[in-house]
This record gives sequence, structure tokens and C-alpha cells, in this order.
Amino acid sequence: MFGTSWRVGRIAGIEVRVDSSWVVIALLITYSMYLRFSFLYKGLSTGAAVGIAILAAVLFFGSVLVHELAHAVVSEARGIRVQDITLFLFGGATRARVESHGPGDEFLIAAVGPLTSGLLAALFWIVDVFGRGALPASLSGMFGYLAWVNLLLAGFNLVPGFPLDGGRLLRSAVWKATGSFRRATRIASLGGQAVGWLLVAGGVAFLLAGNLAGGIWFAFIGWFLVQAARASYQELQVRQMLRGVQAHDVMAGNLLRIPPDLTLQDAVDRYFMRYDHSAFPVDEQGRTIGLLTLRKVRRVPSDEWPARRVRDHMVPLGDQIVVPPDAPMDQVMAKLEDGEAGRVLVVEDGEVVGIVTPSDLTRWLRRWRALDSRALDSRAR
Repeated sequence: MFGTSWRVGRIAGIEVRVDSSWVVIALLITYSMYLRFSFLYKGLSTGAAVGIAILAAVLFFGSVLVHELAHAVVSEARGIRVQDITLFLFGGATRARVESHGPGDEFLIAAVGPLTSGLLAALFWIVDVFGRGALPASLSGMFGYLAWVNLLLAGFNLVPGFPLDGGRLLRSAVWKATGSFRRATRIASLGGQAVGWLLVAGGVAFLLAGNLAGGIWFAFIGWFLVQAARASYQELQVRQMLRGVQAHDVMAGNLLRIPPDLTLQDAVDRYFMRYDHSAFPVDEQGRTIGLLTLRKVRRVPSDEWPARRVRDHMVPLGDQIVVPPDAPMDQVMAKLEDGEAGRVLVVEDGEVVGIVTPSDLTRWLRRWRALDSRALDSRAR
């Protein structure tokens, strides 16, 4: 995503989050709706136009959420755990390890999204048609506009390029035909990059024609698709590099530990400001009972640090932040993505022996690539 995200609730047991980037598009869409309805319906007061714009924006993002919930519900029904749904700058994303089940499941899960958007378009169109005369023209027109928007959303998502639903459909078809998930992801990723660059080119054409807003918008969406498509394949490559690697191969050992009754002020002064770590295990009488993270400390106002204790703000030990030394790294990565702490403790015989953070993972991958390139160079000689 683009930045931090906030948990806004759970629907059908599935966590729903909003990315910080969503605020930008929410304001832009609400404002564009206001301009549209003010222009089309001259008799509308400013207050009424603002109210309809806000309602239209809420229904639009509700449609995006329903689209993502359709993916999530079908995933759960197929036995695939959904990590969460996040609304962000260009729509939404449902995180689930679909690739663990096969091309058939991925096809079904991807197809239900555009189908849902198409059904929502039909629903809004019905309200528009049967509401004419019974509803104010501006309100009826809003439903008609949302029908077109959802139809466009369904069509755009069917474009065969990752990470769009059409790209997932393409990947599932290539995966089924070739039996190679990596090759299928590579092709879908290239498709996504091609679509993205076409949008960038379209944006440049709009700019040359004098359409500044349209040009910037198309180019921005295209650039996002290019980056997202590349990232999808790079993530697969990372997972394949880590195949056979275990937590003890990546973890950092010799951990500094802090006592639970230390004040947050002392924890900041004596640990966070002195050492280049953003989390410390919390030990009580030789037993690790939790993890204090910089993220947790920052949630407490600094003027309260002298009165707050570490034990009241640590992340308690649990399945989400603990793995054994022989845990495969794909399991560790899943916990890094899911866990609130953003790191994983490696525990052996009840004792914490190491920690794995995204930085540890990045450092290990950098070293692996360097050694692998040297091995290739020596073979070439």
C-alpha cells in the first residue's frame, strides 16, 4: 500500500482496513461528484449538491467494498483464509493466499469481483429507472451515474493484467495450461505492465491535447499498475528464494531485553534512543512475556511516558508473533504481514532465541543475491 492503514471494523469476520491514501481519493471523488451534480442540476442549492455528492461517494466506496467482500467470501468458502480487505487510492485489495489452492479456485475468486460490480450496476440502473418521477431528478440521476461507474469498474477489472481481476483470470488460465505458477505470474505481471504503460501513454496524449486533469489521472493510474504488476512477480521471486530457508537462518540473535516494570520514558531513553532497534523482548524473571515496539510507544502521548509501564503497552506473546527455529520462511512472512508487531520472535523450548524483522529479511536476501551472483560469475569463468 501507499502508507499506514487503519482498522475500521469487521464484516462477516473479515477485517476491513482503510489505507491513508484513501483519504485523497475520497476527497477528490466527493468534490468531483459535487461539481457534476451542481452543473447538471442548476436548481440544486449548494447544501443539497454537497449532500448528494457525499451520498454518491459513500455508495461508490460501498460498491468497492462489496466487490472486495465478494472475493473474500468466496475465498473463505473455498477454504482459503482471508487476511484482510484494504481500501486504498485506486479501489480495494483482498489479501488471501489464493495460489495455495490451485488455478480453479483462483479463477472463481477472481471472476466473482467483476460479476458483483455488474450486478451492482444493474441494481443502481433499476433504482434509476423506477425512481424517475418518484425521486428528485438529481437523486435518480445519481443512481444512474453509479450504475455506469460500476459497469466501468467491472469492465476495467476484466482487463488481462495483474493485479486486476482480469490479470488473475489470465494467470489462472496460464497456470492451468502450463502447470507453472511462476510462468503464469510472470505472464500476468507483464500483461499488467503493458496495460499500465498504455495508460501512461494515454495520459501523455491527453496532456498534449490540453487535458491536464485527465492526463495526470491516466498517467498516475498507469504508473500504479506498472509498479503493482512488477511487485507481484518480485514477491513470488522472493518466496521462491526463501523456499527451504528456516527462521533460524534469517533471525537476529543476542537480543537486548527490557524489564516489564520499566517506564516508557526509561525504555525510550535507555533502549530505543541508544540502540538501532524498533522492538525489544520484555523479560520477567528470565521468561519472555511480550514485545515492546516503537509503534506501540508512539501511540502513547510523550507527556505520559514517565507514568506508563512497559507491561501495559507490550504486545503479548501469542501465535501471531512466535515461531520455532525450524519454521519455514513462508510461514514467517505470513506472520510478518499479519501481525500487529511487524516482527516475529523465534522461540525454542520456551526461550526467545532470536527475532525476524522485515529488515532482517531484506539483509538476508541482499546477501543471498550477492553470493548467488558470485557463484554465477565463478561458474562463467
